[in-house]
Amino acid sequence: MTTTYTSNNALPFAESPNANGLLQYFRAAVTNSAQASYAPDGLPAAPIYGLGGQPLQGDEIVEGGNVTLASFLGPLLNAGELCWILLSCEGGAQQVAPATKSQHAVTLGQLIGFSGFAPGDVKYSAANAVPEGWLKADGSLVLRATYGALFAAIGTTYGAGDGESTFALPDLRGEFLRGFDDGRGIDQGRTFGSWQKGTLYPYDTTLSKANGVWSPSTNQNTGVASQVAIGADAYATTDYTSVTIGGVGTSVDYPLPGMGGDRGYSGVSRPRNLALLALIKY
Repeated sequence: MTTTYTSNNALPFAESPNANGLLQYFRAAVTNSAQASYAPDGLPAAPIYGLGGQPLQGDEIVEGGNVTLASFLGPLLNAGELCWILLSCEGGAQQVAPATKSQHAVTLGQLIGFSGFAPGDVKYSAANAVPEGWLKADGSLVLRATYGALFAAIGTTYGAGDGESTFALPDLRGEFLRGFDDGRGIDQGRTFGSWQKGTLYPYDTTLSKANGVWSPSTNQNTGVASQVAIGADAYATTDYTSVTIGGVGTSVDYPLPGMGGDRGYSGVSRPRNLALLALIKY
């Protein structure tokens, strides 16, 4: 959304300026939320650029601030058509060009870039607060237009949102991360960004009664299907050259989660862990 500023000069312009460096002063009635333009004396509005040569992004002009603009016509901005350069605004953010020398001021974008993170990168924070440039990786739907760089990086991998204006962030709350198999064959059948269930295991709860050791079973009687049903990974037999598998001919089956009481239960495994805040760079 473009914010258009207007003013009336004591000696009004008869037509739009056709020279560089004509100054305009006015007090801003509102703060710009994004791009801005200026229309003096009822003439057509022309865009306002910052000193870094980029359109305004928001908060460079603030409500009640005294604004100084200069006219500019040249091939570097606005395709050579008239535009205005924001020289200053009291209380507003000052746009600077990207630094190229050691003593130049740097832009926020450069500082974010220097952090080593790119849109779509994930990090975990010991502080339960979301820093500038990051979002919670909580599965939320966010606007494609607002987070264009992140959308370009992850697309609809974690959900298409409404299919038009939004997309979903990955939901890392309570999850462990695993490297994408990418055809290696250890974590077979996985697609990038997909969720995987935990490996099921049974356990006996009794201390005083010898009810035996429980094991899970499934009605899937082929290797791959049974591994998928239980949540077990495939493995290379060459890694276990001295290992064999033994079993018994009869079994007793009970529905999950198990018999209960002192007989046994079932659950999914997890290692020791620490809960931190999962964030994604936008």
